[in-house]
Amino acid sequence: MRRGFTLIEALVVLTIAGVLLGLLVPRWALYRDRLAVGRATAEVASFYHTARYAAILRAQRVRIEFAAASLRAVYEGVTDSTFLLRAGPARLGVTFGVSRTTIRIAPNGMGYGAANTRLVLSRGAAADTLTTSRLGRLKRW
Repeated sequence: MRRGFTLIEALVVLTIAGVLLGLLVPRWALYRDRLAVGRATAEVASFYHTARYAAILRAQRVRIEFAAASLRAVYEGVTDSTFLLRAGPARLGVTFGVSRTTIRIAPNGMGYGAANTRLVLSRGAAADTLTTSRLGRLKRW
């Protein structure tokens, strides 16, 4: 009785495994990029909505500052008061592009200088876009 594999059998198995890995590795990278971009998009959208609702709740104007490294929301008044500060999408390896780095939300929830502000988050082949309206709403594309 013979035990083990022949060289031909081992080469066939290694060739099949190599082909399968060659097909799966690019898909795995795209999957990881999509997860990172989706998470970063959800965090930016959550931050925006929290800041907008804070403006409505306190009936005070809020300034939102977008940067790749940090997201910041400030109550505007005689003295500005930062009330919300979070790490930006860069910590997830996501590139963050924004058409306006600062927008303001009025006490009624409407945006000043917010109309058509585009927030583009991308990593690898995955990308998401958020757009603000003049009414202060946020839309995901």
